[in-house]
Amino acid sequence: MKEFPKHLNVKYREKFPELHYKRMKCYVRKNIYEHVISHDSKEYYSLDEFNAHFHTGMEMIQKIVRELIPELEQLGWTCKLSFGDTGLFIYTGDKPENLWE
Repeated sequence: MKEFPKHLNVKYREKFPELHYKRMKCYVRKNIYEHVISHDSKEYYSLDEFNAHFHTGMEMIQKIVRELIPELEQLGWTCKLSFGDTGLFIYTGDKPENLWE
């Protein structure tokens, strides 16, 4: 980032929560993308690890993931939350053995 964006202006402060949510959604989408192309389907995407890195709160992350699941399903993936909604399995074919519903 060469300079701060113009929307960081104080006069837009009331929009920061919305901007933060949209930014986190982009980060979650990117992280899921990286996970899918680099991991076996029996390895789940950890919402706990994302939260540990970004400190946004599990409620927000879980809400975002629930919004992203239909996007993945449109691409042919089966998606299931597991481990108290802290792990997201993204797979095709048979359900991974370590998926607890």
